[in-house]
Amino acid sequence: MTKIKANKVLFIKLGQGGQFEKECIEQNQTLRLGYREVDHKLCVGGHWDKVHDYFTTEENSKTFVATSHSNQIKQFYEEDEKTLWITFYANKLWWCFSKPEITLLADKTKTRPVIGKWSDKDIIGNVLLGSNISGKLLKTQGFRGTICSVPEQKYALAKINCEQMKEVVEVEQAMFNLKSKLTFLIQNLQWKDFETLVDLIFRQAGWQRVGDTGKTQKTLDLELFAPVTGERAIVQIKAQSDLQQFLSYQEQFATMNDYDKFFYVVHTSKNNLTTYENETETKLYLVDKVAELTISAGLVEWVIKKTS
Repeated sequence: MTKIKANKVLFIKLGQGGQFEKECIEQNQTLRLGYREVDHKLCVGGHWDKVHDYFTTEENSKTFVATSHSNQIKQFYEEDEKTLWITFYANKLWWCFSKPEITLLADKTKTRPVIGKWSDKDIIGNVLLGSNISGKLLKTQGFRGTICSVPEQKYALAKINCEQMKEVVEVEQAMFNLKSKLTFLIQNLQWKDFETLVDLIFRQAGWQRVGDTGKTQKTLDLELFAPVTGERAIVQIKAQSDLQQFLSYQEQFATMNDYDKFFYVVHTSKNNLTTYENETETKLYLVDKVAELTISAGLVEWVIKKTS
């Protein structure tokens, strides 16, 4: 597994409104530049002062605008094979390296070949979905020009190399520590407070309670309804439980055809339940899972106050 290295990372917009994306990425394996009005011979010859003059005289552009245009074209023509190019297409991040071999097409657009092919995966094969990419990098696609440097270069390379940034590792470790300490606090909650916590977790998830906690049927403690999906659920909350008791409730749940989901939440579990690999449709939540859900529901401070 060879890591990707680059001297520079550049973003390229493949045509106005992405008009060249499909052709470049799926068919030709190229980079493509518009700027049809700019003389190809001037660019090949490296006459960038004349390209700049073109924009100030012919296009009546302000100096800083002319500089931006000429710099973008220069990058397309002159960046070497160690520059990493990225773009966004079909809600994914794509990347490649490219040879500085420029071809002038009949429509006066220009292309340069990709080394190998465009890739939408990291080095171990995970698809680089836009939904899993930092907003700081995603905002690059809003660049109004064609080519720009990538401020989040370090992050882009780490994403492609399937590496976690130091800060991400530190946050994950902090989250692990928080979950561990929170599990201890939850284990020290009074029984009624534990019931209330479970109730709050489900309500934060959008469920509505039907009936009072612990006062419905003896085989359930919470009866819930999801107004968006119309689902009904049972949440059995146990102060202590072992595997035999869990399986016994499983048999009872199997006869309750009016419900869509079943949850079995345990404060203190016996060893045989702790190590049980649950493959039933009933969701088995032990205290470590309750801690995880407490964090997700934003109820950490609530637990701290109840155990202070």
